[in-house]
Amino acid sequence: MKLPVALLSIALLLLACSLSLSHAQQGMRMTPEQRAARLKDSLALSEDQVAKLLPIYQESDKKREAAFAAAGDDRDARMAAMRSVMDSTDSKIESLLTDSQKAKYGDMKKQRMQRGQGYPRRPQTN
Repeated sequence: MKLPVALLSIALLLLACSLSLSHAQQGMRMTPEQRAARLKDSLALSEDQVAKLLPIYQESDKKREAAFAAAGDDRDARMAAMRSVMDSTDSKIESLLTDSQKAKYGDMKKQRMQRGQGYPRRPQTN
């Protein structure tokens, strides 16, 4: 009787881990539409702002893919390209925002960087 319960527990644990991993990977690969919707909710964007935001995210994705392809295996070149694309995207987004939205967006960027999801960083060497 204990064996089926143990097997069921293990199966549920594996399912939970799989769903968690899938969710984490999905967050890393959000579509431009998903990112625009997320920012809309976070900053209370108007429909006009969202309509202008979507092409910015689409252009950013294309530039990022092209930069990664051009950089090949050169990690430093990929990181520099990523920083450039992110800086450009951030400035375009900020140009659409009101002053209060800009302040909140700045806070969001700080939090993103603290969580390690912001600009790529090189490990410090001594």
